[in-house]
Amino acid sequence: MRWVKAVLVTITVLAALAGAGFGASVLYADHVAGQVGRDDMLGQAAALPKITKGSEYVVVTGPSTLPTAVPGIGLGAGENFLVLGVDTRVGWTQGQSRSDTIMLVHVAGDRRHASIVSFPRDSYVYIPPVAGRWAGGKTKINAAYAWGGAPLVVQVVSHLTGVGIDHVVRVDFAAIRKITDIVGGVDVTVRKTVRDGRTGHRFKAGVNHLDGKEAEIYVRQRYGLAEGDFDRVKRQQQYLHALTGKVLSMGVLTNPIRLNELLSEAARSLVVDQALDLGRTVRQLSGLRQDDLAFTTIPSTGFVHTTAGTANRLNTAGCRALFLALRTDTMTDYFRTHKGYQAVTGA
Repeated sequence: MRWVKAVLVTITVLAALAGAGFGASVLYADHVAGQVGRDDMLGQAAALPKITKGSEYVVVTGPSTLPTAVPGIGLGAGENFLVLGVDTRVGWTQGQSRSDTIMLVHVAGDRRHASIVSFPRDSYVYIPPVAGRWAGGKTKINAAYAWGGAPLVVQVVSHLTGVGIDHVVRVDFAAIRKITDIVGGVDVTVRKTVRDGRTGHRFKAGVNHLDGKEAEIYVRQRYGLAEGDFDRVKRQQQYLHALTGKVLSMGVLTNPIRLNELLSEAARSLVVDQALDLGRTVRQLSGLRQDDLAFTTIPSTGFVHTTAGTANRLNTAGCRALFLALRTDTMTDYFRTHKGYQAVTGA
């Protein structure tokens, strides 16, 4: 039971990064679930004009690879959760709100594995026309949330990957600070000393103990890092790994008061789609262990200069292989031939 609780907390914290899982841990106590916000993000996505342009990263080889509907339950080949890290849980304002973290969580059909796929904010993707904002075409993926909120991100990611989005989770970044402080901070290992130009904070080479404020800076920094947004993605995944270890080592899972405090804070930071059955999610994910979570980032190849600045050019062949594995629920096979990121050392 201890590991079950650990995974539930882990998934919630990943959601705090816009990582994964979310509702499972939140439902550890029934009254905590009531603090989770609801929004009809999938219904709004379905109401958007359909994208008729095909995705160059999707190759349909047969009926089994067809994407699921948006919204709706998949074809029995797992479930896909889109997780967005935003600046506030409350509302969305066109042109002002932003989502710096986008992840797609694929839970395998047998519910024994979960794959977390990160979409760097500067990924160069197709975004359909948005009245008064955008004529349609390729630009950075994070513009989708600014122009159309979670519904447009659902549409963009589904079109890009050919993967149907079954559920959406929106998470307030402020949760990182509060959750980290609740567990007494976390330790991360940094490869070389680096300074965050936005805040002036310095992370030294070696082990750094981060309080809540420092943890938020750590997972959000990209300027000053050798690989920019790619290094930030690695930091986010590393932070999750460190926080999970801290929760396990300090006995939070066996301390009802501390655990309730942690889960309540996580719940208050979450907004999920109207259709998400939290109880069902708990039951389905209760068998996952820490080693059953695998991380990766959509493949890219170099950069492209755009009117919005430098963007990440996607690797066509690499994306096709990854997205096909997601659609056919063969991510375990995918990771046997494509190395995932080991969340141990950060940039």
